Amino acid sequence: MLKPDALLTYLTFYYVSYLGLCAALVFWVSKTLHNSGAVFLHDAFRGDTALIRSVTHLLDIGFYLVCIGYVLITARNYSWLQNLDQVLQSEVYKIGFFLLLLGAMHLFNLLLLALFRRRTAATSATSAL
Repeated sequence: MLKPDALLTYLTFYYVSYLGLCAALVFWVSKTLHNSGAVFLHDAFRGDTALIRSVTHLLDIGFYLVCIGYVLITARNYSWLQNLDQVLQSEVYKIGFFLLLLGAMHLFNLLLLALFRRRTAATSATSAL
């Protein structure tokens, strides 16, 4: 049986490393999506800069809210962490699921942008006639 100090040490290490890794992932993915997504938004919204800026801001806010909410909800660990292996197993599982959530959100956003682009192209084609 571990002393309470050892349990607290593993739990502290878990929280610091889990929250730190997730924060780093959120900021890296956010910056990457923000920078690379500008081309897609420009194409989907036909260069309407005010609309692009507004949609970019809303997507950023939604991304941060979902990510921070998920990380805070899953931060709690319901098992007693008795060694470093258990800490790492818990983090790998939670961060892996977090990455799957981010990937699903990204694919959903790309799908929506493709639909907006198709709709805008169809509207432009009919108005040209």
